[in-house]
Amino acid sequence: MRLAGGKGNATSFLFTDTQIKEEGFLEDVNNILNTGEVPNIFPADEKADCCELVRGAAKDEERCPEGTPSQLFSYFLERCKKYVHVVLCFSPIGSALRNRIRDFPSIVNCTTIDWFSAWPPDALEAVAQKFLLEIEMDSEVRQQCVKMVQIFHTSTEKSATKFQNELKRIYYVTPTSYLELISTFKSLLAEKREEILNLKNRYGNGYDCLIDTESKVNIMQKELEDLQPVLIETGKETEIKLVEVTRETESADKVK
Repeated sequence: MRLAGGKGNATSFLFTDTQIKEEGFLEDVNNILNTGEVPNIFPADEKADCCELVRGAAKDEERCPEGTPSQLFSYFLERCKKYVHVVLCFSPIGSALRNRIRDFPSIVNCTTIDWFSAWPPDALEAVAQKFLLEIEMDSEVRQQCVKMVQIFHTSTEKSATKFQNELKRIYYVTPTSYLELISTFKSLLAEKREEILNLKNRYGNGYDCLIDTESKVNIMQKELEDLQPVLIETGKETEIKLVEVTRETESADKVK
């Protein structure tokens, strides 16, 4: 109301039924729709501030010649009615909307109702293209994913109709369900990609270790092959020295 009535800014107030924590919220919305104001929302000092906000505009338009607080505040409320646009987004599911319309008639009497029906196939495709464009994948794969989520949504709509006809129970398939489906697909795809990437990295690290070990084994084998003649020669020298040691030991025993 300060933005619209005080500063003259065209302002939209968007309010959804999920934001209604207390039904008393709708009393204020009902008053805004009906009279353009919430009664007694401004204490005396804030009401004076509102009057000062519109004093210049009222003087330029020559709307409040006397400039009394009551005239200025009336002009403030008039600008609120002119510039505040209330947008209510309510779901028709269940009895909540019926009860609220009965308790707060301005929701119907002072509004224009836009009924949003099921999305056509081209809208489903456009929305899926928009959201899946953020994911890195081939264009052909992306197009198949777009078709996939469309098929899931339309088949669910058909099943819901069949469910209603056979069991007389209503299952609502809304655009929100479609958006949640795409969001779930994106999160699941990211989760599986991360899982597969971790497995790939694990196998890749294992393969690298095997290759590294194999190369080291080959080097050691080559070193052993190179040392084999030396080992044979050393063995022969050892045998000769062993004979000499044995002979010297026998001589030492005789001397002892």
